[in-house]
Amino acid sequence: MSGKNIKKTALVLSGGGARGAYQAGVWRALDELGIKIDIITGTSVGAINAAMVAQGELDLACSLWKEMETHMVFDVPEDSQPFDYAKEIVFHHGAGTSGLKSILEKYILEENVRKSPMEFGITAVSLPDFKPHLLYKEDIKQGKLIDYIMASASAFPAIHSYPIDGVEYIDGGYADVLPVDMALAKGATHVIAVNLRGYGKIDQDAVDAVPHLTWIESPWELGLQFVFDVDNAKRLLKLGYLDTLKAFGILDGKYFAFGHGSFDKATIKMADACAKIFEMDPSIIYTRESFIENLAERLAGSREEAAEALASYSSQKPLRPAFEAKELIKNVRNLSNQRLITYIIAYALKEKEQNSIFLTRTAFRLLPEQIPAARFLVKYGLI
Repeated sequence: MSGKNIKKTALVLSGGGARGAYQAGVWRALDELGIKIDIITGTSVGAINAAMVAQGELDLACSLWKEMETHMVFDVPEDSQPFDYAKEIVFHHGAGTSGLKSILEKYILEENVRKSPMEFGITAVSLPDFKPHLLYKEDIKQGKLIDYIMASASAFPAIHSYPIDGVEYIDGGYADVLPVDMALAKGATHVIAVNLRGYGKIDQDAVDAVPHLTWIESPWELGLQFVFDVDNAKRLLKLGYLDTLKAFGILDGKYFAFGHGSFDKATIKMADACAKIFEMDPSIIYTRESFIENLAERLAGSREEAAEALASYSSQKPLRPAFEAKELIKNVRNLSNQRLITYIIAYALKEKEQNSIFLTRTAFRLLPEQIPAARFLVKYGLI
């Protein structure tokens, strides 16, 4: 096989602060899938996780994320609230990160990263020229690896800039929050990009140039970037794991995870919408049977809403003119309770079937999640 035809897989990790636990969950899934990583690049928290990947410390990384709290990372008191952290930014030009450096010195062994067969690259930006620095491990002076990782994660002005040999550095997200181009420069043919939607810019041209791209990004909100919370970290570990299995076709679903083949594609979209509206647990892998059973339990807990919806629907006089039908759709849409909306639509679908006004293009445009959810309820006889 010629050199240019050799498959090289890169894992590219974006910045995103406390959301970084999600990336550890992604790594867990990739490891279970047996996907070999040849190149690892990252920015900010992605640089931290990239170092852990390079030295192969998966269990250690997951354990660390399950323990990390804000006061361990930033120089603030243990019982600090977000307002206290905001004061650090205003009065001290950002928070100090001596705690983070202590953690990195404990968990990252420079020699292990350097000896790793993986190509390793991170980003940082120097001041005052705002010059991007795209650094591979061979570009970093011996003994300075942790310093440059710290520099990459210095999200100025929320965090102090980081000095190295007389030069101040700030977060690599100012240059490239998702350094795909660094992976391509090392010959990546396949890129797994994990986007935490952190502050910074993405080089879309580099993303578009990837021959084979797997994009992993949660549809859920992942939490505040500068608040490290162990409960949220455990949640993100699970979400990252499940989203990766979905990205590689092992599981189905967008917001929720379904065993592959549990439902057909059209029904998966309806089930996904239904689970979201009825606030089911996104960290569970559902089969057809377990999903319907869990959903039925949720419905049992909202009997009053169902009764209110039925009464509301029954009180409506028959509406036939198109303009009146549109008004009904808009009135239903304006209700604040999404479960109530879904019940009303479900009763309408059950009575009118294919003639329901809620199967029109206008209705789907105005109620893109509630209608599929209602259709699932009707399809499986749950109302």
